[in-house]
Amino acid sequence: MNQQITTETPTDNGWLMMVRHTAVDQKLKGVCYGASDVELSPEGLAHVERLADELAGNSPSIIFHSGLSRSRRLAEAVAGRLGLEPRVDPRIAEFNFGEWELRRWSEIFIAGHDIARLVHEPDCFSAPAGETVFAMRDRVLGWFNSLPTESRILAVSHGGPISTLRGVLVDVPAKNWPTLVPAYGECICFALQE
Repeated sequence: MNQQITTETPTDNGWLMMVRHTAVDQKLKGVCYGASDVELSPEGLAHVERLADELAGNSPSIIFHSGLSRSRRLAEAVAGRLGLEPRVDPRIAEFNFGEWELRRWSEIFIAGHDIARLVHEPDCFSAPAGETVFAMRDRVLGWFNSLPTESRILAVSHGGPISTLRGVLVDVPAKNWPTLVPAYGECICFALQE
């Protein structure tokens, strides 16, 4: 796919702005939290208010979030400023690490799990009871392909889905998608019309 992707603020109709939720609690540093519903840090909560003002200035007509509280808070803050009702779509939720969820990455590694297989075998490897990278890709693309192309859409999501969509749309191999993960609160814009 040849897709226009930018960090610039959109200026016309037919765009998707994906923003990663703000910072999570520091106690989660080094923890695999993926699809688990974890809280934002005090700094992340303060960032929600500042970022909501900025995002509302782009006048999105539709606002999505994943359903996880760390994405819901920002979506609701922006929607409240615009008089919109945010939409929940779990297809833009973070990667599901299954039985690895809420365990320290170091524990997972020490237990003998080959974490690198997630990116080197994206079609078939998953954590126990988790999803494959390509399963996440397929649900994110299903969501993206269902979007109305004439709309101005804001989606508050997570590093995994955003980097996956970026990677697919510019033909980056799956093993390099982790390098495309945006910072907390960072926005990535996608043209919905070519």
